[in-house]
Amino acid sequence: MTIKQVLSLRNIMIILCIVMLVLLGQKGVKLHSKMGTVREAGRLYAAGDLVAAENQYRLAQANSSIHYKEAEIAARLQELAPITTIRSGLGLLKLKIEDQLTTKDFDGFMESYASLLSLKNQYMKSGGPYESYYRQLSADSGISGQLGTGFQQFKTQFLAELAAGRSGSSNAINDGDIFKWNLLRIPDVYLGGTDAKKELLASEFKSYDITRLKALAAAGSFSPMLDYALSLTDAYSSHSYTAPWIASQIEKSAKLILSKDMDGGQIAAFSAHAAAYRKYAAAAGLASSKVLSQIDSTTAKLLRSAARLVRSGGYAEAIQRYSDLAPLQDTTAEIAAAQLAWNMAEPARLLPGGETPGKYVLTTSVSGKYGARLAVAGTDSSGQLYYADMSEDGAVTTRTGEIIPGFETLSRLAFDDQLSALAGVPVVVAEGSREDGRTSFAGYTIKPEGISLLFSFAGSSYKLQPDDASIRVANADMGEGSDGQTAIYRQTNGVYQFAEIYQEYPLIEASELELHPLETVTLQVNIYIDTTGRPVANAGGRYLALQGNVGTVTGPALATGQFQYSYDYAGTDAGEEYVPVFIVESLGSMNPIPNP
Repeated sequence: MTIKQVLSLRNIMIILCIVMLVLLGQKGVKLHSKMGTVREAGRLYAAGDLVAAENQYRLAQANSSIHYKEAEIAARLQELAPITTIRSGLGLLKLKIEDQLTTKDFDGFMESYASLLSLKNQYMKSGGPYESYYRQLSADSGISGQLGTGFQQFKTQFLAELAAGRSGSSNAINDGDIFKWNLLRIPDVYLGGTDAKKELLASEFKSYDITRLKALAAAGSFSPMLDYALSLTDAYSSHSYTAPWIASQIEKSAKLILSKDMDGGQIAAFSAHAAAYRKYAAAAGLASSKVLSQIDSTTAKLLRSAARLVRSGGYAEAIQRYSDLAPLQDTTAEIAAAQLAWNMAEPARLLPGGETPGKYVLTTSVSGKYGARLAVAGTDSSGQLYYADMSEDGAVTTRTGEIIPGFETLSRLAFDDQLSALAGVPVVVAEGSREDGRTSFAGYTIKPEGISLLFSFAGSSYKLQPDDASIRVANADMGEGSDGQTAIYRQTNGVYQFAEIYQEYPLIEASELELHPLETVTLQVNIYIDTTGRPVANAGGRYLALQGNVGTVTGPALATGQFQYSYDYAGTDAGEEYVPVFIVESLGSMNPIPNP
């Protein structure tokens, strides 16, 4: 080993000895300190200064340089554990509050405040064993002053945000007005007491809310204004706060806007605004208000004016007014009535080209019949028949018929309700004048597939017989200048054809003759003279002996007379038969009527 190595080793040993001496010295100091701390803790404990004693015992416990009275220290700290809990709780909260004030974390700040109240409620009970300790530790921590400073800081911040919101330089309205609710959360004591807080917040909130509502009204944002008012009211309600100025300001703004609408003749705008206000009132629980009364009275006035327009023939303007009022009130019925009145006043409007003046020579219309709101028929200058109907939903359908024969002499068109009910579809009758004084009648059925002829005859009048659906034509044109006879028409294959001359007495079958003794009846018979020269009638295969006013008529005839319980012999195809006697009063022709 060289001299250099020996010297180096010696130096190392010297350094190690020095380090050991330093460490031993430090340990000695700590030993002395711990012993002194324990003695001081014992003195404080004996003197009743438990808060200071707990602090010394904690310091002694933290000094692990020597095990010195560890059992005593642990026992005393266990006894003084509530003081330790209070001290550590206040210290932790103080650190949190400092950080929350730095970051402006109001929610966290309020959580810390709630934790402090919980700690206070637990240990600062009046007359409780830890009340004095809590007071002392709280005062030593300075946390109360820290809270006061913090609440003042947040108050200043939130009031500044309110001011910025009023000036429009903040997006606070889009943040749900959170700063207002934060102000409400600040305890009364930090805002000067309950009354002072109430007065301050009411003044600030009212100024802010009214400014925002007025700004929306001035911008013409009526519905957004109402929506904002509702959201404000709901928000205040959720925070158990009442803001009567909201409804008051809405009343003022709504009344002003609605009045401007009417002054400017903007009925559609009035209706939209009024409907929006009614929706707002319902959502806000307003059963009555001055604005609602204004809306009701103005609406009633507008409806009356529209009705007057209809009565005076201003249909287009009336319909427009009713349409403008539709957002406010269901005017479907009024619009339909106005359209119907217009079409009733000008029925040709529904027909093809009906808007052209003079397009139709004759027209007729009915409403509320045949499954239609309005039905119209008309003939143009060429005599062609047209039909149109409007359904309940306003749909219009049209049909085109034939040119009516003799249209040059047409004088009237009419719907026949009885025939329409029988046919199940509308029936239109065209009437024309004739030189012989009679009227020509041409009836047409209006079916979905088209218009078809129902009848054509001439006479003074016609009448449907509901019992058998036949038509009787008075003073029918029988040809050869005949007058005064009534013809009966019956339907065959959908068209009425001449059937017979109307008899005053009932027409029966010969087989029913004995059922009508001593009654004047009419029979359809075929008269012949038998081999003995007696007049005999064959009626439906039954033979009758004829007596009375028979004359020399043979062949088909209408025989009117009576069965008077008598029988007689007559020559038949089977020979002599004993048959009923029919006393004839008159005989009529069964010849067909010529077409008119």
